[in-house]
Formats: sequence, C-alpha cells, structure tokens
Amino acid sequence: MDLHAPAPSSASVSSDGMYDLAETASPTSPSPVPPAVEADAPAPADAPASESTTNGKTKAPEKAAEAAKPKSKKKKRRSQRVNAPAWAVSLVVHVFLFVALATVTLTSDSGKKLIANINSALVSAPKGDEANMTPIYADPGTARSQETVGNENAQQGGAGGESGGEGTGGFGGIGTGPPSATPRIGKVGRVAEGGGGGSGVGSLKIAANVSGLSMMPASPGLDLGGGGGVVGDVTYEATDVGASLDQIAREILRHLTNHKLTVVWLFDESESMKDDQTAVKQKFDRIVNELKLHAEGQDTKKKVVEPLTHVIASFGADMHYIQEKPTAAIETIFKAIDKIPVDESGTENTLHAIGTVIDKYSGLISKDRKLLIVLVTDESGDDGGYVEEAHQAVVGRKVPIYVIGRQSLFGYENAHLQYIDPITKDVYWPTIRRGPETADVELMQWDGLHDRWDEQPSGFAPYELARLAKDSGGIYFLLPSEENMRVRQREKAYKIADLKEYAPPYTSRIAYVADRSRSEFRRTLFDVIQATKWKPGADDEFYYPRHFPIDPALMIPLAQKAILLSTVRLNLLLAIQTKLEKLQKLRDRDPEKRWQAHYDLMLAEVVAYQIKSYEYRACIEEMIKSRPKPKTMPNQNLIVEWVIDHAPDRVAPKERTDKKYAEAEKLLKEVIARHPRTPWADLAQDELNRGLGVRRNEWHHNPQYAERAKLVPKY
Repeated sequence: MDLHAPAPSSASVSSDGMYDLAETASPTSPSPVPPAVEADAPAPADAPASESTTNGKTKAPEKAAEAAKPKSKKKKRRSQRVNAPAWAVSLVVHVFLFVALATVTLTSDSGKKLIANINSALVSAPKGDEANMTPIYADPGTARSQETVGNENAQQGGAGGESGGEGTGGFGGIGTGPPSATPRIGKVGRVAEGGGGGSGVGSLKIAANVSGLSMMPASPGLDLGGGGGVVGDVTYEATDVGASLDQIAREILRHLTNHKLTVVWLFDESESMKDDQTAVKQKFDRIVNELKLHAEGQDTKKKVVEPLTHVIASFGADMHYIQEKPTAAIETIFKAIDKIPVDESGTENTLHAIGTVIDKYSGLISKDRKLLIVLVTDESGDDGGYVEEAHQAVVGRKVPIYVIGRQSLFGYENAHLQYIDPITKDVYWPTIRRGPETADVELMQWDGLHDRWDEQPSGFAPYELARLAKDSGGIYFLLPSEENMRVRQREKAYKIADLKEYAPPYTSRIAYVADRSRSEFRRTLFDVIQATKWKPGADDEFYYPRHFPIDPALMIPLAQKAILLSTVRLNLLLAIQTKLEKLQKLRDRDPEKRWQAHYDLMLAEVVAYQIKSYEYRACIEEMIKSRPKPKTMPNQNLIVEWVIDHAPDRVAPKERTDKKYAEAEKLLKEVIARHPRTPWADLAQDELNRGLGVRRNEWHHNPQYAERAKLVPKY
C-alpha cells in the first residue's frame, strides 16, 4: 500500500467495534501555529561459560602394541632421531609463538588492524587499563562511571503547562504551568598515531608528581582514551565541564609523549553557550598551567621551541580567531576566552568551522607536531550535510577531535529553550538543533497531535560529531544539560551495558541509506515516518488543528473541518497498523535490536494515536455542542483562544473505545518489557503517563504575540 496515497473517505468500523465514523472527509490544512508543550506526567527512571573437562589419562593401545614389536636398527635410529629432541621442538614452537604474539601486540601497524575491528563506542574499559591511569586532579567525578550521561536527580525548573499554547512566526508559546517531572534532558573507530615521535619527544621535560598530574603509559600500537578504553569513545560520561577538561589534559599529555602539539580550542558562539564558556574559563587556567609544568620548551640557537601551544577560535555563522597565533603564554590564552563574541544569527556552522581550522593550521602538522581540536558546543550544528567533507579533513590530516557537548535527542532534531518577553510576559520556545543520534530519523516525528516535543534523551552523541570523534580517535564527552531555559531540565542517565545492543552505526549517510534500502522491513518503517511527518505548507499536512477562536461563529466552521480531518487521519492510521502487522516476521529476522525496538514502539504509537484521533473528534464535537465560554474574557490587551492539548481525559464513549485502549496499553507495556532501561521504554512510558486523550484549554497572549516573536533571541 502506498502510505502517501489519499485515505478512504470514511472510517470503517473495525472488528472490535471501536469506531463509528461515517462522515466523508477531505484533507484540510491545520493551523500553521506551532504546537504548545504539554506538561508530561512523571516517568520512571529507569551464556554461562562453557567448560571442557578431561580425565587426564591417555589411551593409545595400538601405539603401545606397535612399540613392543622388534624393530630394525635403522628404523630405531630414525625413531630416536625424531623423538629424542621432542621437548626441544616444543620449546622452539612456543618461543616462536610468544615472539609472534609480542609482535602483534607491540607493533603499531598490527595494533591498528586489531583495534579497527572493535566497536569502541561502547567498549567498557578493562580493569587493567584503569589501573594505569592516575586521576589528573583530586576533584570528584573524574573517574568514568557506567552511565552514559547525566544526573537524573538534578533540580528541575522552567515552565510548561497543559494550558500553554503557541503563536506564529515559528515559535511556540506556553502557559506558566508547573514543570514536568518527566526525565529532562538537562566515526568507525581508528587508532590515532602512536609512534614516530621524532625530535618532539626529546624536547619534552616530564615533571614527576606535580599536583597529582601523572602520565598515562602509552603502548606504541594502542591509543588509550575514554577513561582507559580505546580511542574513539563517543559515550564518555562526564559530570561537568571540569571533569571533561581533566580527561582532555590526560589526552594532551599522552599525545605529547610522541609529538609536539598545537591545541585549537574551538568555542560555539551561541547565547546558550555562555554558561559553558564560564565553566571552561574557571578551570582552564589551572589545566593549562599544569600542562605547562609538564612540557617545557627547548632552547635552540634562534628561539625556544614550545612543545605545547594553544589557539583560541570561535564560530557561529562565521569563524573568529581570538588568539590566532599559536602561543604557550598562559595569560594570553586565558584572556582570549573573555573575548569570545555572541553570534546573534542563531546559526552554528560547526562542521565548516572544524574544516576551516584544519585547513588554516595544516601547515603546522608534521612528523614532529600534531594538531588537536577541542570543540565546546551544546548543539550538533546546522551544517550536517557537510559531515563527509569535515570527516575527510579530520581523518586525512589525522586530527583527533574532542567534543565537550550534550547527548543527542532521541530520534529527532530540535530541543526548545524558554524565552519570556520582558514587556508582554508571553512565553516563546525557540529551538536549538541537538540531534538525531542517527544518520537519518528512525522514529515517528509526530506525537498524535503535533510534532514531537518530548525531548527524550537518546544516550548517544549527535551523529555528525560522533562520527568525527570516533573516526579521528578522539572522545565525545556527554555532559548533563542544565540550561534553566529548557523544556526538559533533568537528564536521564543510561547505562552503557543497557544500550550496547542499540548503538547506531557511524557509517556515511550514503552507506546508511543504501543499507536501509536493501531491507523491506526498514524501508517500510521509514515510509511510515515520511507519511506522518510535518510538511510545512503541504496540502497533506498531517497534524491536527489545535487552535480555535472562542467566538462560536468563527469556531464552529473550523471545528467542523477538523472533525472531517480526524476521520481521514484515523483511516490512514488503521491502514498503517495493518501494514506494520504484516511485517512481524521481518521484524523478528532483523539482525539489529535497534530496528526491532523501532518497530515495537511505532506499532504501539500508531494504535495509541488512533485513540487520540477518536478522542480529538469527540472533544471537538463537544465544543461545537456546548459552545463554551472562557474563564477569562479577552480585552484590547489580551487574546484568548481555545487550544487542544494532550491529556488522560476520556471524552469519547468508553464502551466504544475500551478494547482499543486495552490494545494500545498492552503494546506500549510490551515495549517497556522488551527494551527495559532504554529510550524506547521511557518514551513508551511517557505516552502512557501523558494519556491517550485530549483536553480543551485556554491560551492567553498579547495581541502583538506574532510580531514580537521576531525579537526572540536565536540561540
């Protein structure tokens, strides 16, 4: 079935007797007003080794009998010549094997081949490696935990109630209801060059036991990072910016054992980054001073050659070099951070910035000096289509990328920040891009009423930056989000062990799409996503109208069109459910648990949204019938509208919906049981907590709401 084809004109009655919709319908374009954010209800956090035995006895009766027979002297000498030095042959063989194993372990080339086959993004650090690393400082939280990110007990804040609504101009307004208690969100690995230190090694002076700072022993064929794991770690949990800087300092020292080093500190200039920049500055001077003590310059006839130098650069829509010339002067570096500008365009060309920096300083790269980039950002960037060019620059020049960033949103792009108009006190929700964690979206972009606002964390880094960090041999540090403007301010922590089977691939987008296209199962899931996706300005706009005038004369015609639209949507959802159910065998055969989880959640949501469609229709019908009056009447300074929000309310007759409710709840609970302690389970629980019904609320805003939306800062 073509999921994009027009749905039947009426909803047929299903076998369970749920639906009784007979009106014909034609698609109508819903309100272009962005959706409000509803306050969600609380969501919970959350082969035995085979053995071989032997009796220790050797039974060889035939050989024993044969040995007892008389043999010729010639044969006996030959037998003695072969059997007598057996221990020596064994010794030679074992020595040869030990030498071969040592060669594989210690040579750089062999090490690269070995590590290249390890998916290092989710490999836990061996205990032996952890023992080799001394914490750089005595600060708490520098040791790696088993959680991918965050503190789920962090303080919540911000506003976001069911009474919220939204305006035009691309920003959604919201009422000042209580904050939600739902958890708030607060490339294939390569081994970096480990050998060939050149003259750079001789120029270093390693100080012993300075302020607890110590070197990690480095093997010629292995680059250790990520808390003792293999480099290319994109799930490194860090409690704060300081903990990330501690580990970066260890990484810098490790690189300095083999090369001189120029570190480019690359900062995102967006307004939302000011807190992170302050946190970096507070600890940056101590980090750099400690590093300075461990890497003293070498006097030459002409000048002092500094083994470790720094550059400070920043970016938004454009690049800015705050400290353009590499320097080891601590005071100069420290002051440069204060000069980072704020980019008001709201554009973060992250990948272009990385490529530009590498191109600018590539002349410094030699066998004796290496370039390293530390990227500090809270977004995934607006130029994701440039990822392959940036990847080529990073891998081709062997520049490791270390990212101090946030975890990606689960299966979609945008997080929302709260902005309160200082004059009108209206609330707006501008977006920042923070996802998805995959090369393309793999989850439905619709939540039954409008586009997704759940901001469910994924437990993984954004795809583009994860690809660069992984393939360059760097690290992506997953920081908890603590922006006080966020819709969701409490990050959900996930254990690496729970997400290991659900890790996304970090191949190129071309390879990703080709792999998806070869699978009928995955291809069909993507078709469902496209069929239910928001298409701005399109005639087949999928979302429901949610805003209605309080004047019955204006409200009723719009409400009647919404009723017809709900019929069309319900028919399409019924068709999608039928198509998905036919894929069950393909679901069971898919080799990746991630895609199995996608199917389970999508099927559950499709059934839940059928109920949502039916409840929406009943709510609109009740509004036409009762012609309600708002509690607060409008005036020249106040606009009042009706808005339809998610809620647990059941308006439709229960005897006609009970069976479908039971089916939806059963499917959502199966997702939680099959994929416990994962984003799929948490999103399914959010659906249950939020409720499968809807509610009519009031939305109050200033008459200049849309016009003043142009003044909202771009983060």
